[in-house]
Amino acid sequence: MKPVILTDLDDTLFQTAKKCPPEMDGLRLMSTLVDGSPSGYATPAQQHFLSWLQFGQVIPVTARGTDVLARVQISQAPAICSNGGCILAETGFDRDWHARLEDHASQGDRVADVYATLTAGLPAEEFRHWVVSENGLPVYLVIKSNIHADEALVDLAVRLDPLKPAGWRTHLNGNNLAYLPPWLNKRRAAAYLIDKIRADAPATPVIGVGDSVSDVGFMDLCDFAMTPTRSQFWASATRGNAWID
Repeated sequence: MKPVILTDLDDTLFQTAKKCPPEMDGLRLMSTLVDGSPSGYATPAQQHFLSWLQFGQVIPVTARGTDVLARVQISQAPAICSNGGCILAETGFDRDWHARLEDHASQGDRVADVYATLTAGLPAEEFRHWVVSENGLPVYLVIKSNIHADEALVDLAVRLDPLKPAGWRTHLNGNNLAYLPPWLNKRRAAAYLIDKIRADAPATPVIGVGDSVSDVGFMDLCDFAMTPTRSQFWASATRGNAWID
């Protein structure tokens, strides 16, 4: 029986050129920007790893929206996009899942309102920001630094924390500061898909792969978990470990 692999993309299967080892040969272009310019590359080891994963069914689980996922050289369906804000099936987006999110969104703080509050007064020369929407539903907001200084986002997250509504999650990883409403996360979307998979084939092994502490939510639901050893999650998991010297 083929395993199902739920896997994050950025900084797991590929990364920007700056994050690749210097002067490494054999990089493979994996993603592009909206203007077609290169944005993400897989190292030879990552390429072999992805080839190995493809002996099973690979399901991307990503913060990328569906439009951004479309610019990645990987299978597009099924897939969990926008941190769980959309589930793509082979026949299009999962309407049942979308209806669930619409119901949850109608009962709490509006993403657009929170976006306006958190980004009010941010200098355009220092930060860029936007709301991620799926099928007409705003699902979360993103802030990035224009000066590519991670410290700027760390300080900003501290300043904005008192303005964040109760229950909202903050996710900071590199030059990416995201604010997610309580009803949105990769874990819920992964649970929805895993339940469907196991309803048809209960013994299917499910593997979770991710690099971020936020990926732990969906990796925890899987039978096995994998992470790059140079990642936010691995650094957190090994910090203070007496067995590493």
